[in-house]
Amino acid sequence: MKVERRVPAILWAAACLLVGAVLLTASTTLQVRQAEALAGSEARASRLVTAAEAAINRSFLGTDTLLAGLVEPLAELGGLGAPEDDPALVARFDHRLAQALRQNLQLQDVALVTPAGQVVAAGDDNSHRMGLGLPQGFVTAALKQAVPTMVISAPARHAASAETVLYFARPLRLNGRPLLLVAAVPVALLTGIAQPLVDVAGLSVTLERANGQLLLSVPADDGSDQRTRLPMTAASASGQAFRAPGRLDGEPAIMAARPLLYPGMWLTAGLSLDAALAEGRRHRSLILTLAASFIAMLLGVAALSHWHFRSLNFARVALAESSGTLTQALAAMNDGLLLLDCNDCVLAWNPRYLALFPWQLPVMAVGLSFRRLAEVAAVASLPEGTPEDHAVWVAQRLAARANPDGHFFQVVVNGLVVHTSVHPTPEGGQVCVYRDVTAAERELTRAKAAAEAANEAKSRFLATMSHEMRTPLNGVLGMIGLMLAGPLDAKQQGQAQLIRSSGQTLMTVLNDILDLSKIEAGRMDLEILPFALADTVQDVVSLMAVRAEARGLTLQLSLPPDLPRVLCGDASRLRQVLFNLVGNALKFTERGGVKVSLAHQALADGRVSLTLEVSDTGIGIAPEAMPRLFTRFNQADSSTARRYGGTGLGLAITREIVSLMGGSIEVRSVPDQGSCFTVTLALARGELAARPGAGARGGLPPAANRALRILVAEDNPINQLLITALLEEFGHFCDLVGNGLEAVHQAQASHYDLVLMDIQMPEMDGVAATLALRALPEPLSRIPIVAMTANVMPEQRRQYLAAGMTSVVGKPIDLGELNAAIDAAVVSSAGQLAGCEPA
Repeated sequence: MKVERRVPAILWAAACLLVGAVLLTASTTLQVRQAEALAGSEARASRLVTAAEAAINRSFLGTDTLLAGLVEPLAELGGLGAPEDDPALVARFDHRLAQALRQNLQLQDVALVTPAGQVVAAGDDNSHRMGLGLPQGFVTAALKQAVPTMVISAPARHAASAETVLYFARPLRLNGRPLLLVAAVPVALLTGIAQPLVDVAGLSVTLERANGQLLLSVPADDGSDQRTRLPMTAASASGQAFRAPGRLDGEPAIMAARPLLYPGMWLTAGLSLDAALAEGRRHRSLILTLAASFIAMLLGVAALSHWHFRSLNFARVALAESSGTLTQALAAMNDGLLLLDCNDCVLAWNPRYLALFPWQLPVMAVGLSFRRLAEVAAVASLPEGTPEDHAVWVAQRLAARANPDGHFFQVVVNGLVVHTSVHPTPEGGQVCVYRDVTAAERELTRAKAAAEAANEAKSRFLATMSHEMRTPLNGVLGMIGLMLAGPLDAKQQGQAQLIRSSGQTLMTVLNDILDLSKIEAGRMDLEILPFALADTVQDVVSLMAVRAEARGLTLQLSLPPDLPRVLCGDASRLRQVLFNLVGNALKFTERGGVKVSLAHQALADGRVSLTLEVSDTGIGIAPEAMPRLFTRFNQADSSTARRYGGTGLGLAITREIVSLMGGSIEVRSVPDQGSCFTVTLALARGELAARPGAGARGGLPPAANRALRILVAEDNPINQLLITALLEEFGHFCDLVGNGLEAVHQAQASHYDLVLMDIQMPEMDGVAATLALRALPEPLSRIPIVAMTANVMPEQRRQYLAAGMTSVVGKPIDLGELNAAIDAAVVSSAGQLAGCEPA
């Protein structure tokens, strides 16, 4: 009982740990995304300020070079007097400045100005008439420099063009008289230099003086912000990113600053924190949604596992009780029982055996030979007999056991007539049952009924397990399929594909366990029908080619030209064998590829010996692992289970299927070079019959070419959402009902082209609802009914078809299978109706 209580606790503790891990992963992912966003923004701000600094410096140096280059030519043109007193000299100056203005398109104007601000000469004639509009004190400050350098003004409005400009000035002396050479550069042009660098919302660039005076900005400052900006310092102008209020809006931002080549001027770049974290916020909801979905799936699996453990525990208790009951029954039964091993020695007996043959009591022991029992019985039966008589009696007794039907009668010393039946065991031993023929048969009949009931209970349990596990998997795989069909980015696509891959792996494990259970119960049957051999093999290879391509591997198929077109056999089981072998080859191959080859040979009895080979260039199999290769729940190397995954059931089930088909499977392998699995089957030749009614349908269009109205009977809310989305994806219309009774009423209340019917539903299940619909008057009784069910065992499918369903689609639902089933059912129904109409 302690173990029974400990396992659920461990299960839920593990689930809680996994949930905690998911939450921790989600939290860490969010933090990492935020840190990455901030780091990227800091790097972007640093790159931006560096690029903008280079661009602005190039522009300013160009202007400075232009002004410095004009000093000497103007000095050479100058006379001995004041320039403004000599119109001819002014004309020469104007011509030279106009020429410089034409050579530099970024300049608004170039002019020669007196200390009083009077324009002496200008490249633009409008400046003579209207002046330049220099900021107050700019001329005086420029002329007072101890060392003549270029100075830059605050933004000002150009008198002639009314455009906001920056004035660049260099002092010079003509004939001993101080003058100022001034170039006007539009602020818009300087802004345009930095504008292409600002490619993200929230980015800004400013050019300021050290005292915080703004010269230009991108985006442009509208002047509404009258706050005082803190002056920049040399420590903050290193080009490295730092946190500070934005220079334009004062909001928290990531800043970077660098000084220009001209002292007292700083270039800053900033990205608002809100814009820097915007991308992280976009991923936050997606990460939280995925984490919540995975947590819900974990809790669901934990709950299902808990329920499964409880069911197994109940079954274990019931088995122990049944074993105890069987022991008590053997002790109380009227039949004597003697169990012998393969060496004809005693293994076990029951009290009734000694009651029937009391003379065996002194010698009875485990390991005693049956000949010794016969010798003791001979002495008891012939107390007056000679040793020769005893030897003859023993020989007759041993000969009676060799009777082919295993039954004989004997009269024992006490006068009882005992019926003896001998049954061989699989291990080569024997079970001997001794019955007093006067005893009633009632206990035996009851034991037989109990065994049949136990077998039926096992079948019901397997069916329930299949349904309960496939139903949530149907929702998981279906919804992930719809997500993958939608607009996802690369990361979301990868995460969704990971969830789908995990669900498909779980489905593979479930199918393997169910197949193993059917094999152990002897319930796996073959459906022998004609099938197209090449098409069957090519279908499997085409499906597996997607997996091979995803792993960067090659998958080749080699078919001989004279391969028989049609053979008789179970095509679905042959596909399963191929899927297992090719899937294993791809799983254990990291480079190179897999090759599937077919060969055949005619047999004397008219059948075809088919040889199928699947070879790979994978990791190979060690020689010491070969003996346990086809053992259930076993892999060649324990490390492969950790590295490649898997249940260890695939090859075991493959061998069972091949044996059931009367064939054999062999393997050749070299470690680190690859493996080759060879399956040999003997199959009869066959012919594919034409489909009934193919000509009667004439030109009826397939169902996929028109929108259908479909009635869906499904009680699970998740599956309702899924099937609705799938049918809408196909272009059909659907109505939903929650049980079979509602389905019967709704089908009579409105016209539908098709009914999709779940099996396990409250009030009325899918089989009962189908029988009710088929009992209605025509044409309603002919409506196509497609079963959607997680009960996928062959006997269950046969039951649904026998109830009147048109076809069966298993859960989890495959989009192609569902669409094909709808198309086939509707077209077949249309053909039947057309065939019933009078000519």
